[in-house]
Amino acid sequence: MIKKSLTVLLTIFALSAYSQTYVGVKGGYTMSDIAFSPVQNTRMLFADGFDYGLVFKYFNLKYFGFQSELYMVNRGYRKPIDLAELGDTLYKRVNTYIELPIFMQVRFNLKLYMIHFNAGPYIAYLVQAREGDNSSGEYQMSNITINPLRDNRIDYGLIGGIGLSRDFKWGTFFAEGRVGYGYGDMQKHTYTGMPKQSKAVFQSVNVGYLYHFGNNVK
Repeated sequence: MIKKSLTVLLTIFALSAYSQTYVGVKGGYTMSDIAFSPVQNTRMLFADGFDYGLVFKYFNLKYFGFQSELYMVNRGYRKPIDLAELGDTLYKRVNTYIELPIFMQVRFNLKLYMIHFNAGPYIAYLVQAREGDNSSGEYQMSNITINPLRDNRIDYGLIGGIGLSRDFKWGTFFAEGRVGYGYGDMQKHTYTGMPKQSKAVFQSVNVGYLYHFGNNVK
């Protein structure tokens, strides 16, 4: 019994020796599109404004941990209004979401830097939608009244990415690139005139600062 207790205590101590918690902020930029079915002649949206939010990360093993975030992000698409004009006049749709991804993270020490890989699911809640076109030369955007019969408030899918970080005594800086794919349709196909599929496809780059608590995991 004593041997078993000592084994458990030693195991807990070994794991806690690597434990470290990070809390911080991030900002980034997202490029997105919508995969419609039937296929539409869409173009990538270079979102208005930047993503921003909070980051929480926890490692209890040297190379493996978890990361979650809560941030504001803009996603949507553009498409030509008159196909005969090859897209001279474009319609633009921008959805603003509060997004929560939860990643599994694997990282490796590269002396001064750490390289990390993230992968996991996300869920997002639509808080605002805007639309407009550039027929006057610049985009004139207006808010859309969200119709729960037509518009899906909830989006969900998968995100993966690769990044670099560097630890200092006073915190950690990181930079990362990501790709994501949504499994929830932007619009409900049961509503009259809506496409059978309208799934988000996006890429993003982001940077951030983390303050760390706990033991050094290097």
